[in-house]
Amino acid sequence: MVSRRRLIVGGFVVLFGLYLLAGGLGPPTATVPDTAEMDRSALVQPTPNGSYLWPYTSRERSPEGQALAINLVVQGEADRVQRVLTERSTLNWTLSEPTTGDPIHPVELDDSVVSWNDAHGSTRYSYIDAEPRGGDARWIDETYQIHAGNYFGSRHHIRAYALPESGWTALQVHQEYWDWFRLRHTVTDTRNARTQLEDDFIDQPYVTSVRREYFGIDRGWSDGWLSIIELVPGLLLLGGLLTRETRESLLGESKRLLRWSGQNVRGFVLATALAALYLGTRSVAVVFELAVSDIDPRIFLAVLYPALAVGLPAIAFSLAQPFGATSRFERVQRLSRWLGPRLQPTAAFGFVVAGLGGAFVLDFGGMGVRAIPVQLALHRVGLTVALGLVAAGGTRIDDRGAGLLLIGASGWLLGLVMPLFGYI
Repeated sequence: MVSRRRLIVGGFVVLFGLYLLAGGLGPPTATVPDTAEMDRSALVQPTPNGSYLWPYTSRERSPEGQALAINLVVQGEADRVQRVLTERSTLNWTLSEPTTGDPIHPVELDDSVVSWNDAHGSTRYSYIDAEPRGGDARWIDETYQIHAGNYFGSRHHIRAYALPESGWTALQVHQEYWDWFRLRHTVTDTRNARTQLEDDFIDQPYVTSVRREYFGIDRGWSDGWLSIIELVPGLLLLGGLLTRETRESLLGESKRLLRWSGQNVRGFVLATALAALYLGTRSVAVVFELAVSDIDPRIFLAVLYPALAVGLPAIAFSLAQPFGATSRFERVQRLSRWLGPRLQPTAAFGFVVAGLGGAFVLDFGGMGVRAIPVQLALHRVGLTVALGLVAAGGTRIDDRGAGLLLIGASGWLLGLVMPLFGYI
């Protein structure tokens, strides 16, 4: 009969042996400094001529702590990739409860949409060599972690790794559950989790391609394949990324912008007419000069200069006037009735500044002028403001409108006279 003491000792031996095997306890290994560099033969290159990646996560800044393998890479700027992952409202991931003999895996549940949230988890490192893109090579911890599910239940968990110069974000995607007797999460799946995330990117308007490439990754729950998701270059198509609240806000702002544009058609015509007259005058002058080369070009000033000096304020005044304010420029006003509601003073001023000011900028650019003297710039600003006051005054038929009109007209005349007397 086995004594009580032998039974206790034997039980301790068996338990110790089980725990020793479960923990994988073995001879200690030499630690590698945090600054240890990786040979490129151990790295993969997710994109041609791009940055290199050690395709694993690690519990320490060395390959000795190798854990799960990286299983998905999203090409694109790091902030765009993070927005794609966290701000979409159409994720179709659903979670199932564990069943006997069957690992936890995503299944279809009616209308169950899982949202991604910031996650907490143990720190895992990876190694990125961004020297081909002007960066450096180093060990980094997670850029961020997100999860779908519950920390103390079952969840999909993503660790993301990126450097500003890498041009992509490497993801380690897995499913896990909280184990109370291990006091940490237990990973149950990586392949199905990766497939689910792949499927969510397929046919999205902001995705160019979803594919898999074989890199021979043979550890860390890897099947050797790395999923590559390529985002559309440039600005992302916002419709697929923004939250419902953001889309509704943008839709509301768009409607207000359309209403404002419809109420200010006259202003757009005003700005366009002023710019066309100013730029057209120079174009006509150049054409005349080339067509009639044996005539002193200063002769054309007799026609073209009055077109600017009188035509610009005439357009600003007539298009800004309210209906029936006066019989002056009656035919022009009849035409202006087809251009929508009257302009408000502030809007009229703004459209004149945009039209004439923009024309000045385009004119200088077309002539190759890169440096404008301060005096000349101030003169052009003065003319623009004066014409804007003419338009603002033209929108009102009261004393205030008359005052604005008087100030604007005086400023316009002064701006025309100053160059004639050599002040500019």
